[in-house]
Amino acid sequence: MKKADDQKQNDKQDLISVEEFEKLQMEFSNLKELSSKLDGQLKRAVADYQNLEKRVEQGRSELSNWASTELIKKMLPTLDHLEKALKGASEEERKSGWFKGVELAVQQLLNVLKSEGLDEIAADGQFDPALHEAVDTRVGEDNKILEVAERGYTLNGKVLKPAKVIVGRKE
Repeated sequence: MKKADDQKQNDKQDLISVEEFEKLQMEFSNLKELSSKLDGQLKRAVADYQNLEKRVEQGRSELSNWASTELIKKMLPTLDHLEKALKGASEEERKSGWFKGVELAVQQLLNVLKSEGLDEIAADGQFDPALHEAVDTRVGEDNKILEVAERGYTLNGKVLKPAKVIVGRKE
């Protein structure tokens, strides 16, 4: 009998009241809701962080491109002057070692700039106001480029410096 009474006592301890059960159910429901809410917040935070990383990387890339563009813009007048100096050299000067050294240096500079995305604007054919700047006109075929006063360049497809040209006009 004692064993049966002990068993009943243990069963009573194992059993909880309906009130306690409902309280635990409510607590469980609240914890599930909180877990779901925190899970959503975590997912949004991770997505926000990933978007921030993308924006920072894009900003770095734009800053790098801007810096390259500014440096190349500053170098173009020097390139123009060196090329004019090479064109103005006499035949005797063209045979000298210094001339060949300067010519090689200009070619290397052009190769470096081209590797960074610099391209010369074609200035033969029709005048295009998006690519060319008319500095003068002469009698000739209408809207045809007759002469290039100063070369122009694009950098990665964007006009960096328009070509300065002399354009033909009808009489």
